Amino acid sequence: MDRARAALARLLLAHDQTPHYAYLKTVLQILQWRQPRERWVLKSPQHLEQLGPLLATFPDATIVVTHRDPVSVVQSAATMLAYGARMNYRTPTPEWYLEYWTDRIRRLLEASVRDRGFLPVGRTIDVLFHEFMADDLATVERIYEVAALPMTDSARAQIAAYLNAHPRGVEGQVVYDLRRDFAAEPAAVREPFGFYFERFPVKVEVS
Repeated sequence: MDRARAALARLLLAHDQTPHYAYLKTVLQILQWRQPRERWVLKSPQHLEQLGPLLATFPDATIVVTHRDPVSVVQSAATMLAYGARMNYRTPTPEWYLEYWTDRIRRLLEASVRDRGFLPVGRTIDVLFHEFMADDLATVERIYEVAALPMTDSARAQIAAYLNAHPRGVEGQVVYDLRRDFAAEPAAVREPFGFYFERFPVKVEVS
């Protein structure tokens, strides 16, 4: 099954995703007809390797690119899916998920660096994870500015109220441990991402 998933992933990467982005736009237009609104907020890691199709389909979009230590991203995805695999496999292989997601995230980030020139300078903002965690509201205010949205007192109050009602960790948290769960060293997992750290001032989180 793991090999089948890898084969499907290769098949996906080999195909132009422009028609699928066109379908996404059609679905949004249908939703817009049913529930009119001024803006849609879309989020998907896949956009990182599909900047060409994304901008061809939504040429007036404001792009928010988030950046985080790839090791944190890899361990989160691998841990979550390894946990889930226990429902489908008698003897799941956590190492496979770590290997797959290290490669998958590397491909995403390589494509995002390669295709960075597609992004409109005046409508693109980079958000570093450690800066966002240090000041959520300030980050949102920066995004509003780039998106030409007014940061009203009402909007600021709503954001503050949400943050106060949802403090980090109040519902518990997942404990990640690459060494214990995957027999892997964070430095080794981070090694293929040197190009990314050279391009963006991302803070190392896992050591």
